[in-house]
Amino acid sequence: MRVIRRILKLAVVAAVIGALVSWLRSRSSEETESSDEEDLPWPPIVTDEPDKSSQVIEPNDGSPVEPRSWLTCDESGNCPDSHLIKAKDSSGLYHIPGGNTYDRTIPDRCYATAEAAEADGYRASQR
Repeated sequence: MRVIRRILKLAVVAAVIGALVSWLRSRSSEETESSDEEDLPWPPIVTDEPDKSSQVIEPNDGSPVEPRSWLTCDESGNCPDSHLIKAKDSSGLYHIPGGNTYDRTIPDRCYATAEAAEADGYRASQR
């Protein structure tokens, strides 16, 4: 009988401690959420220099800028009829019409020929 009472007392103490810990954790997470809402975001960094990634760099020797051999897709993810080869930057693959994954591929670039896609470093998809 004594053993059962001790076990019950320990269970009650453990339950009280568990409830207290749970309450403290929920209270501390509420405090951090409210303090995050009060923090203001960092202001944007303003520079006088234009974004270099969007600039086209022309050669200094007077030669013309080499035209690119690819086009971008339209808003729905379709390539124009003149450039049916779909190339995906993340995979490094190009897809030809009739391939298994051609219809579901949303391309980053559209090429007129497979040779043009290969010249830019893409490789043919296996399917």
